[in-house]
Amino acid sequence: MEDTYDVVVVGAGVNGLTCGAYLARAGLKVAVVERRNECGAFALTEDLFGGENPTDTHAAVCFLPMSPVWGDLDLDRFGFDLLLGKSGAAAVWPDGKNYVYYYDLDLQRRELERLSEKDARTTIAMRQKLLPDAMELLWLFFRPPSAEGEERLFDLGRYVGISPAQMHEMNGLELLDELFDEEHVKLLWLAAADIGLFGDVAMPGEGAVAVMLSSLLATGTPKGGMHTLVHALVRCLRFYGGTLLLNTPVTKVELAPEGGTSHTVVLAEESPYPVDALHARRGVVFNVSPAVARQMLDDQEVARRDPLLHQKMVDWASEGHCAFISHFLIQGLPEWGSRAWNPDVDISPFILRPYDSWEHAHESQERYHRGATMEVLGDIAEIYNQTGQDRSRMSADGRCTLSVEIEYPVELNEYGGFGAWDDRALIDQVHQAHADMMERLAPGFRSQVVDSLYFTPLDNWRRNASAVYGHEIGGDNSGAQWYTGRVAPRSAIDGIYFSQGIWPASLTHLGNGYVAAGVVAEDCGVREQEWWRSAPMERFLERYTGHVRGS
Repeated sequence: MEDTYDVVVVGAGVNGLTCGAYLARAGLKVAVVERRNECGAFALTEDLFGGENPTDTHAAVCFLPMSPVWGDLDLDRFGFDLLLGKSGAAAVWPDGKNYVYYYDLDLQRRELERLSEKDARTTIAMRQKLLPDAMELLWLFFRPPSAEGEERLFDLGRYVGISPAQMHEMNGLELLDELFDEEHVKLLWLAAADIGLFGDVAMPGEGAVAVMLSSLLATGTPKGGMHTLVHALVRCLRFYGGTLLLNTPVTKVELAPEGGTSHTVVLAEESPYPVDALHARRGVVFNVSPAVARQMLDDQEVARRDPLLHQKMVDWASEGHCAFISHFLIQGLPEWGSRAWNPDVDISPFILRPYDSWEHAHESQERYHRGATMEVLGDIAEIYNQTGQDRSRMSADGRCTLSVEIEYPVELNEYGGFGAWDDRALIDQVHQAHADMMERLAPGFRSQVVDSLYFTPLDNWRRNASAVYGHEIGGDNSGAQWYTGRVAPRSAIDGIYFSQGIWPASLTHLGNGYVAAGVVAEDCGVREQEWWRSAPMERFLERYTGHVRGS
């Protein structure tokens, strides 16, 4: 077995695999090492109930349509099959109304006009102004953060007549109050922004930016489950000569002397391979959260060579995006109570449960930010109904799974602390609240449920050591850790890089794997590649122009 590579990537999540595949295709000798016996710990698809119903156990929304990775790595060639309809999502209320997020502007206008003609005009005018710049704006997700990038983020308000100074001061709810009148319109925008991809909607500045960026989202459904994306990335990595080592925990990374880039990745004794360490001539990429990477590095040496990185690792916060996921095995598809409003809700694979009212939104945000977990149960949710689009996930007896994911304040201080997530008598109440929420949105849901189970934030942490406190994206993406406050992909220590904890957040658009690969390739002199030229949305537009136009 070889023990020397140009680059070693620690952690085989989807973004570690992305980084490794890019570098291998660029001609570098790459190894990706993973402590588990499976890659993509938060992009797993499992038969939870033993009835041939594939369930995405965590990451269930595929944002790859936004990404240049789909085209650069030609993932279709490696078995990836992304299903896409004329809409990727919908918002559903218990009052009988819904909103389907269509890509086509005419369909958007039609649906918005049913809620408010004035707000429809505002939305369509904004999107018509934004569309010519959409590609430039999407590149902000696939480049390292910069002062120029931050300036452009706060300039997003120009599409709706809001100055950068105002954007700095506004949170997301205040911006929506400025733009719209009708409650449902405000709530559907808030629901899209509040999934936390781009920051905390309640925070000044970043909240307003998060609302504007949410208008650029595009999603699809991987046929057969999210783990097919992981398998495609593994095949791509191996096709281009990359090495993948599973069951290989890393105990430490020994830094080269100053000025050198040849670091040593020390493997745990239980590793099944006949070498004790891997030598990385050109660099090591950490695709683990900064808190976990810190455990592998010499603390004093990092503090001396890169004080800013060390301070971020010490202060790294992972309490703000910790998911509780309820999985339900149901007989047939859910019967949405709002189906009569727009039946396209039935085929929407990603359902947002917004707040019930604008007053409810303000009250719930206040409770959330003071850590009142049990007071915000079921207030807002992401609901994964992929069988609505991918019928291969329904078993022969007509059963399928539906999942409810909600991020909760994780501390549980009033119940004894984080360990209370193991108090099943207490936490069963959370699961039951999710079932109650579904009953309100889809009357009769409880009678459809055949079986159910759930994963708490503590369960999620056990399944993925990098998800400290069960944090699904490896660390908060707001406050001091927003945009330029995140870890830099290229550290001040030669040959030490990060593809997690950086901008953008670690998600299925694969943006942070793309960013990390870019800086490593630049430093290794292999960035200029004829194939490395896809733009965000390019493959999406090539393959699905008809859907975008609403045909």
